[in-house]
Amino acid sequence: MSIQIELRAVVSTELADELEAYFDTQEITQWGLMQTAPGAPFELFGFFADEAMASIELDRLRADFPHLPTFFEQTTIHDDDWQNAYKAFIQAWNDRQLHWIPLWERGHFSGPADAAVVYLDAGMAFGTGAHETTRLCAGRLQDYRDAHATHLDTLDVIDAGCGSGILALSAAVLGFHKISAFDFDPEAIQVCSNNVAENPHIRAPEFAVANLEQGLTDHSADLLLANIQSDVLMADCIPIIGALKLGGTLALSGILIQELACVRAHYEAAFAELRPNEPIVVDSRQAGEWGDLQFILV
Repeated sequence: MSIQIELRAVVSTELADELEAYFDTQEITQWGLMQTAPGAPFELFGFFADEAMASIELDRLRADFPHLPTFFEQTTIHDDDWQNAYKAFIQAWNDRQLHWIPLWERGHFSGPADAAVVYLDAGMAFGTGAHETTRLCAGRLQDYRDAHATHLDTLDVIDAGCGSGILALSAAVLGFHKISAFDFDPEAIQVCSNNVAENPHIRAPEFAVANLEQGLTDHSADLLLANIQSDVLMADCIPIIGALKLGGTLALSGILIQELACVRAHYEAAFAELRPNEPIVVDSRQAGEWGDLQFILV
């Protein structure tokens, strides 16, 4: 009988922010953070093959974060139960017409007649829509749709760093026809394919394995969504800005609030250098500890 060892402890909001940025930067997947509801405490958790590996990985993390809690609750999870443990933290979500429904809630969903529904199960490795950064991007997507509702079939939408494909699928279910999405991780694109299969009512976007430079070559966007960590957004701002059509809109997410001013200044300078004859309108929103940036070429 196979088992997994789970470690779990409550951490402060400040430490959760530091840990989340660290996990993103280091591409660490065995650890994660959960908040069951707005205002609820953050929980740091990890899944490991056995007690020895759990101890080794906790010591490694504690070396970089000595203020971790002294005590971690340890649970032995048998067979396939560990794969489903995260489901308790993933709930259905909606904003206006758009609804994101976990696959295991499919039979219980009853929404309005005009609901635009995406069913998905990203597991723990990719975007499930539970994170504020994905929801910020979804808000920008819907705002753009509302402003361009009469010609959605002609507009090019790009989801850069698509993860589970949730934003690309959302664009499709909201009525956009020309959608391309890419991620550098082949496993993410496999998850996208799985989610496409679970949503036969949605026109399938075009998914590809590519990094930012590869994914944006030979593509141009009326709307470009990039829910990616700040350091990558800044390092790859040239291909991102270059992929926008005249009058295009760029929505950046994955930015901690304390990083917003730096990322904004970096992009404003890059726009001025790369597209000097195209003024921009800049806007920013916040959700929890995260923020986004929207740039519209006018």
